[in-house]
Amino acid sequence: MTITAATTVDVRDMLCAQAIMVAWKAIRPLPAWSVLEIVCNAQDVKEDLLIWAKELGHTVAAVEERVGDTWLWIRKDSAKPAA
Repeated sequence: MTITAATTVDVRDMLCAQAIMVAWKAIRPLPAWSVLEIVCNAQDVKEDLLIWAKELGHTVAAVEERVGDTWLWIRKDSAKPAA
């Protein structure tokens, strides 16, 4: 799978709230339709990031599991800043 991300954040070993804040800070300045790549390694963090993205109206472009880690590609689908 080839998805070009505008930026990548690594939230491995973070708690859910920390991971969401890092993702929010990374996606907020991106222009609409840009893709944020997130690397995580905890199931609860993955689930919370997926919910967070959908609640903000972004698209989960892809999810891929690789040797204990998960890669998420979130496309920013609005020009308004992520709240």
